[in-house]
Amino acid sequence: MADVLPFARGKKKKPDQTMCRNGHHKWRPVKADPFAVHRGELITRFRCERCGKERTKAT
Repeated sequence: MADVLPFARGKKKKPDQTMCRNGHHKWRPVKADPFAVHRGELITRFRCERCGKERTKAT
């Protein structure tokens, strides 16, 4: 008979990190700075809940 080798199971990736890496962020507005005025435009800051990346949007 042949020897049976035990194989280790693959490690599961965290779904939050995988989603942000593929561009599917979970954007939420920053509550500490509700809005800012920049060059005469109203700017809203957003932060991803999962990875912490920030973006701004002119409204």
